[in-house]
Amino acid sequence: MNKLLIRNFCTNIKNESIKPLLDNIYRNILKNNFKTVEIKEGKNNRGLFYNPIESPQTLSIINPITNKPNIIFKEEPFISYPSIIKSNENICNHCLKEIKKKEEEKECEECKVCKYCSIECKDKSSIEYHSVLCKSTGSGFNYLEKHASIEKRRFPLLAGKILARMIMGYHLEKSSKSTWLPLQMLSFAKKPPPLEWKDDYLIFSRSLLKGMNEAMKKKFDYDWFVRVMQILYLNTIGIDIDPNQQTTKMSSPESGIGLYLLTSFINHDCDPNAYIHFPDDHTMHLSPLKPINPGEEITISYTDTTKDIVDRRSQLFENYGFNCECKKCLNDLIIKKK
Repeated sequence: MNKLLIRNFCTNIKNESIKPLLDNIYRNILKNNFKTVEIKEGKNNRGLFYNPIESPQTLSIINPITNKPNIIFKEEPFISYPSIIKSNENICNHCLKEIKKKEEEKECEECKVCKYCSIECKDKSSIEYHSVLCKSTGSGFNYLEKHASIEKRRFPLLAGKILARMIMGYHLEKSSKSTWLPLQMLSFAKKPPPLEWKDDYLIFSRSLLKGMNEAMKKKFDYDWFVRVMQILYLNTIGIDIDPNQQTTKMSSPESGIGLYLLTSFINHDCDPNAYIHFPDDHTMHLSPLKPINPGEEITISYTDTTKDIVDRRSQLFENYGFNCECKKCLNDLIIKKK
């Protein structure tokens, strides 16, 4: 029997009637990575666990064959966007890779604005979101970009790309099974929306919802926008392309940003066993910082682990809304009390 069919994607689900639906959504999020990892309930909440099907053995830090860091899995983002601070003149609008030679550059024939490093990126962009956001279609996404650049707020841009992906999903698949439904599986910030989100939505709606029928405008109303922003608030990852990174690296305001569905299930630890890096483009690579045993939860750090416990906890609570109780924090707390 296919092991995919017997792997338990959803755990701790009491309502058996919705379990098949959730299983399908989790399959869509895991894709081929189901052979290496699984999403299941941990001690406190859902997490991502190393559980290889084909070769159940401890994963070493370095691959003995390539002499390079092992890769637990790779994931392309659901959506990404380059830095709004640094110049993006020579950056691929899709994969965020630097375009080193002018002759390699491909541009959208319609808007003459968006540039790509390859035909593949150009086609992916068109199928996933650019056909909706292209200036030639009457989209006002460029006005949203100006607003985001002035206000230094990046999430509305990702919300715009999520809107475009959902519209393309309805157009190509006649459903939201690969767009909106997977997003509903992610954690979201359970806090009242700040006042600036209303300003963001005003520009968002004027830029992207004009010309839509009333049914579509109702679907993408302010409540929808708030939920998207709450998801982005907790799950967005900074993208710094660096082929030499071999440890945890904190992103900066100059970083590109992306939303990664499967990676969003990885929980935090101040002494993590894995780290994320971007050696080539916006594709996320997850590698071990220490040997990981089958059945062990994969963790990364959401904060700078070199800071003391007060700074770490303060940043985690402010940005993610939780008070860290990992072993490192508990040990540091004991030392600090002495």
